[in-house]
Amino acid sequence: MRGFVAAWLAGEAIVIWRMVHHDHRMPVPGALLGISLLFAGLGLAAEIAPRAAGVLTLTAWGLDIAAFLNALPAGLGGQLSQAAGTSERAQGHPQAAPAETVTA
Repeated sequence: MRGFVAAWLAGEAIVIWRMVHHDHRMPVPGALLGISLLFAGLGLAAEIAPRAAGVLTLTAWGLDIAAFLNALPAGLGGQLSQAAGTSERAQGHPQAAPAETVTA
C-alpha cells in the first residue's frame, strides 16, 4: 500500500507543479480529485485482488511517468501535429500555420 501512496503523492506533485509552472495558478480541486480517485481505485483493486497488487502498483507509477513525460494523449497529440508540420515544411510543402499546442 505504501507504493500506491507514494505514486499518488508523486502524481499530485506533478499536476500541481505543471499547473503552477505553466498557468501560474493552483490547480482546480476537480483535477486533484480526479487523480485521487484514480489512485484510490487502483489501491482498492489491489486490496480486492492481492495477487495483482504488483501490477497495479507498476501501473500507478507508469501513469506518473507518463504524466511527467507529458506522454498522455493531450500532450502527445500536440507533439505529433508539430512533428507532422515540421516534416511537411522540411519537404518543401509549406503549411498555412503551425499547429498550436495546448498543454494541460
